[in-house]
Amino acid sequence: MRTVGFIDLSSERSGEVYVFKGRGGGYELERTMHYTGEDSSQLSELAAMGECCLSIPLGMLNFRVMKLPFSEKEKLMKVIPFELGALLMESADHVVFDAIVMGSEEGGFDVLVAYAEKGMLREILSRLSALDIDPQVVTSVELQAIAKNGTGDIAARLMNPSPLEHDARISAAKNELSRHTINLRTGPFAYTRDREKVNKKLKVTFVLSLVLALLINAYFIFGIVSARTGASSLRRDIRSMYAALFPNEKKITDELYQMKSHMREIKEKGDALLGVHPLQFLLDLSQKTVQGVALNEIVLDKDVSTIKGEASSMDGIDKMKTRLSASLTNVSVSDIKPLPTGKILFTVVVKGQR
Repeated sequence: MRTVGFIDLSSERSGEVYVFKGRGGGYELERTMHYTGEDSSQLSELAAMGECCLSIPLGMLNFRVMKLPFSEKEKLMKVIPFELGALLMESADHVVFDAIVMGSEEGGFDVLVAYAEKGMLREILSRLSALDIDPQVVTSVELQAIAKNGTGDIAARLMNPSPLEHDARISAAKNELSRHTINLRTGPFAYTRDREKVNKKLKVTFVLSLVLALLINAYFIFGIVSARTGASSLRRDIRSMYAALFPNEKKITDELYQMKSHMREIKEKGDALLGVHPLQFLLDLSQKTVQGVALNEIVLDKDVSTIKGEASSMDGIDKMKTRLSASLTNVSVSDIKPLPTGKILFTVVVKGQR
């Protein structure tokens, strides 16, 4: 369980310390301690807790109520220094501030600005730092009691605050642990201890990650070198096998690509001959010869077959076409050319096989 300390100052050098235990998402008071500036040793155990908050009295704070056209915290923190600079005798650089949006009205938002002198806050934090205590939050339980009642007569309530009873202060401290009213640990007073711890852990993590990355890279480099050696040996074997398959091919640049080309060529030739029966075709053709017609060239394909020949007359060509059409489909005659010898060249085109 988390143990959180809450320092509730009633003056710069005295106050109460509430020790809370985190239980079930909330906090329960475990004990209280009183301390004075002359005996601050009672605060030493807070250093071991590592987590604490600080509440300063309302009298150490100054206030301004402003009406601004927006309520976003980031914008407020940028604009308020200029507004404060016009209201303060000294520059806004001499104070540290935070803002509370109290409510909204037509045309803008009511913003309560709480600020304290940097010198005063620096002295308090330095005194605690000497005891190895570094509060994450600097707030005010008295301001919480006033702010929760809205704007109304807030100026009068800030000037004449009602005193808080002991139990009310403890209750307000518990609320501050869950959600602080203000936090003056901004700018030069920003809490950095956790950030420093995180940075230290990040540095260690970075060094370990770097060592791990070097080891992984060494492993990959070793693997790459081994793979390249194996690949070179495999490539030599592939080239030897390719040269044995195609001994007449002299120029070998890419065995895989060239092998794919040969396979594609073989497939195309196979597809062209698939379904063609040359012996049966020639047998059928021999039974359809015509007197005076000689066939010189026959090219067979599953899609288109051509027969070239010469005839002594056009009548012989017509008879040849008629006889072929009896057993074949889509028969046509083309490229008819007469020869000086009196013969006639012709080409018979057969589309498809039957």
